Amino acid sequence: MSHHLRTDEQVRAAMESELAASEACGRRATVTGVEKRLGVPHATFYRNHPQSIAWFKSRLAGRHRPATAPKAGTRSDDEADRLRRENSDLRKLVRIYAEAIRQLTVDKAALEDELQALSGVTSLTERRLHNADIGQS
Repeated sequence: MSHHLRTDEQVRAAMESELAASEACGRRATVTGVEKRLGVPHATFYRNHPQSIAWFKSRLAGRHRPATAPKAGTRSDDEADRLRRENSDLRKLVRIYAEAIRQLTVDKAALEDELQALSGVTSLTERRLHNADIGQS
């Protein structure tokens, strides 16, 4: 299958177009996007335009470098603060629930003891302990 080779000017124009479109849409520009614009297969594009690809990647690196350094008061700082507050609130809830579970466990044990006392059933554990105390005397 033979593909029509693009000129360096056509490639550069497609790359500029991809960069502009990605900036307008708020997405990252890609070499794949340029290949689609030109209608050229990946291998053919890399084989015939390595300098243009290097230029394109350097432009991408230059565009994204300043964006990686967050400034004070930016949206990411606000998001981090919100997540810290949410984490703190969730930890408080976990402590409250843990205490409630502990209290329910104590109440359950007390109710079981009361039930055994009222029903006249002797606990085997209590009987063994009682018999062990008698045997040691």
